[in-house]
Amino acid sequence: MTVSMGIPGIDEIHPGMHICALYSGTAERDRLLFSFLEEGLREGDKCLYLIDDAEPASVRDRVEKQHDRQLPQRSKQLDIDLASEAYLQSGRFSVGQMTSFLAARLMQAAESEFPLLRAAGEMSWVLPQPERSEDFFVYEAAVNQIVEHKPAVFMCMYDLQRCGISMLVDVLKTHAKVLLDGMVLDNPHHLTRPDYPARQTGSAPTQFPLANLPRPWTGTAPDPWQTLTDAELRVSELVAGGLTNRNIAEYLNLSPHTVDAHLKHVYTKLDIHSRVELTVLALQHR
Repeated sequence: MTVSMGIPGIDEIHPGMHICALYSGTAERDRLLFSFLEEGLREGDKCLYLIDDAEPASVRDRVEKQHDRQLPQRSKQLDIDLASEAYLQSGRFSVGQMTSFLAARLMQAAESEFPLLRAAGEMSWVLPQPERSEDFFVYEAAVNQIVEHKPAVFMCMYDLQRCGISMLVDVLKTHAKVLLDGMVLDNPHHLTRPDYPARQTGSAPTQFPLANLPRPWTGTAPDPWQTLTDAELRVSELVAGGLTNRNIAEYLNLSPHTVDAHLKHVYTKLDIHSRVELTVLALQHR
């Protein structure tokens, strides 16, 4: 079984996925989100959206405008809740409450004979609460377990204009799949819960930095990014924009072999090994 994301340029995926969707601004968020939910309505899926900065009624009207609202199943198909009310039910974030909330929605969808639970949630609510970072990562790992091997797709949405690079790097740890600029990327640095760095007893909460993903250059030596040639910078920019090597070759009127060579040189100069790492560095240097 495969699932259509409904997002132009995104291939079908498999149920059981927990995807980190990175976007810039409300326009790109809406393009991803409404395509995702409208496809779910067409496919007869149970759809859940936890929204951050809009009224649920207005979002429901926009999502449903392309569909016949007289169908009796339609009213049961789409749930839209405020993210703050779902994630912060007791005034602060609780892993137990939130995992129970999502597990219950998944069970309800199965009992109602929906083929799939399609859920999306904006994650802006976590930004003012760095002291809750440990619980946040426990929660993200729990979501992986809730979704795994289940008829469900969860998409956590992060606005690059609001999330700092350090948070972005940390977020990648708990997501095996990353949706960025029109591509679903495999994340080689995804960690399972037992692999998370343990916090020392009595120490202050940390953001659990990912040692294997690049952070902004702080050394006294020249930034390796500055060693890239103009051609290598252009290829890096296009990789960060979500283009495949074939697309880049066509766009720059180069041979695929030349693009591959440029990318190999970039990886060597920056001491990285994946497109996700290169995308993070490109975002840091924009």
